[in-house]
Amino acid sequence: MQKQNATGIVIAGVGGQGNILAAKILAECAHAQGMNALVGEAFGVSQRGGSVLSHIRIGDGVLSPISVEHGTPIICGLEPMEALRAAILYVKADGVVITNLHIYRPISVNMGKDEYPAIENILEALDNLCDRVVAFDATALAEKAGGAVLTNMVLLGALSTISSLDLPVKSYEYAISMSVPRFLDKNLNAFHLGRQECLL
Repeated sequence: MQKQNATGIVIAGVGGQGNILAAKILAECAHAQGMNALVGEAFGVSQRGGSVLSHIRIGDGVLSPISVEHGTPIICGLEPMEALRAAILYVKADGVVITNLHIYRPISVNMGKDEYPAIENILEALDNLCDRVVAFDATALAEKAGGAVLTNMVLLGALSTISSLDLPVKSYEYAISMSVPRFLDKNLNAFHLGRQECLL
């Protein structure tokens, strides 16, 4: 299988949410299908719970993993404010944003130095930036599968429903099994819960 046009994805979150692992799994899915895929470095202070972005580009002739500003078709947010930050910079007007609704307040908010926007305002801003927003509590589904640490797998399941990625479910299952062989059942369960949520 070959993909002629490059597809860009940005996965946004905070340190410790597992977006770097999710990006690597997504690239492995593409490799398993004979596609070229590059993963960019994460940006942010991940070890301190700061913002982290992972860039993935899939397609023939891809020379750089870094996404095109205002030209990226898919944004995946493990945290709503981080999804908005990424969308402001990268999402295409006809793109899609998939975001977790569970909030991880930064230290500055917890200390009273900043205010976290109302989730309704975040979703309204996302609606104005792109063609489609898919928002649900991925962390709640992850808890059902075994713990909040599985939120990244839930969101991979959501990503698997986007037809433009052209990646079969079996390639995700294979990549997950290769990347997280321990607790595989829980990881796969989380993936399928996210997939089912977005197929409804």
